[in-house]
Amino acid sequence: MVASFFGLSIWLYIKYLDIIFLDMNHIEFSLIASIFYMLSQTIIMFYFIATGKNIKQFIVDNNLDIKSYNKILKMKMKLFPHIMINMVLVGTIFVIGGAIYNSIIDIWQFNLLFVFTIFHYSYLVVIQHNSFKENTELVIDLYRNANLK
Repeated sequence: MVASFFGLSIWLYIKYLDIIFLDMNHIEFSLIASIFYMLSQTIIMFYFIATGKNIKQFIVDNNLDIKSYNKILKMKMKLFPHIMINMVLVGTIFVIGGAIYNSIIDIWQFNLLFVFTIFHYSYLVVIQHNSFKENTELVIDLYRNANLK
């Protein structure tokens, strides 16, 4: 999460300061940053999908209250839409970056979307952090409940 955030932030600075970073211009770095971002978000989604499946199996195997799984569903319902929206926004920014150099759209439209995407990603990082904490607490609670039986 942090590395992706720095990658997007560096992309922003390269774009606005028109500098070369690690022998890459704005377009080259944006490709690397967006691919790394998509990979990290996919891994985060996979983590929550896999742990959710394992938690459900643990609940069934230990005859625990299935209502505990509703916390996982609620967490996913809050987290996944924001991840998907932000992934679409980052992909759109990458594509629009090429449209600017071909004079198809104005730079202010790109700037507005880029800043909005960075703010949304900041919000997403907070949601992801809270979801990781909530997921860990749920696993600990389920383990304690299973040991009490």
